[in-house]
Amino acid sequence: MRRTMPNNNHREQSGRRPAVAVQTDQGGKPMLLVAPVTSNLGALRFAFSVRVEPAPENGLTKRD
Repeated sequence: MRRTMPNNNHREQSGRRPAVAVQTDQGGKPMLLVAPVTSNLGALRFAFSVRVEPAPENGLTKRD
């Protein structure tokens, strides 16, 4: 999916970006997280970064 992330004039990614949506109902409380993705592998240095490999199921063409 592509989503417009708010422009907050900080270091966070903003503008129209590819994103992934993660949803859970764990604990009886529904939660939806929309996170921007990047192909810049240098971003892996940040805490909570996760590498996603391309696969037919996710439609990616390069590592994110």
